[in-house]
Amino acid sequence: MENAVRGRRSAGRRSVVAGCLTLVALFAPTATAGAAAPADPVEPGVPSYLVATTLDRGLTSGARGDYGDQARFTDRAGQYGRSLTFEKKTGSGPYDNGYVIRMNRPGNENTLCHYYGRIVLTSDANCRRNPWVVETKGDAFLLKTRWDGEYLYLAASGSIDSDKQLYAKSRYVNDGRQYAEFKAVKAR
Repeated sequence: MENAVRGRRSAGRRSVVAGCLTLVALFAPTATAGAAAPADPVEPGVPSYLVATTLDRGLTSGARGDYGDQARFTDRAGQYGRSLTFEKKTGSGPYDNGYVIRMNRPGNENTLCHYYGRIVLTSDANCRRNPWVVETKGDAFLLKTRWDGEYLYLAASGSIDSDKQLYAKSRYVNDGRQYAEFKAVKAR
């Protein structure tokens, strides 16, 4: 009789342990959820302000330059400037995937392009075909585009108050410009 009771106790303990393990498995985060890729910080087709996080300035357009209207930062912190729309671009090559970025303004010269270190707004026909790629960095992101075997990142000069120009910066050139980290804020 004693063995029968002892057998029931160990069977009862096993079922309690199995029940606890089942509950832990249900409520514990799975390994695949932790390994999931971060969500894209921009929404294609949705007008958004591109705001430089450390400067708290958005983007707008400036006077016509050598190749098109200049893309620049707003005059003061807290201003979001003009909204932009990210259009998803996909292709078959390794560098064909990313975004075409368009500033929401009149005319067809609204595509964000790089031109010898400066960022200009021009037509699609005059813009280099390499798309912009989002590189997440914590809660913010960097924007980069491929050019002659390397990436150029959106950047600002160290004297942002006197020079509101938006620049392109290579990782290999130390020119005093700082990479601009951005966040996308949906336009109202």
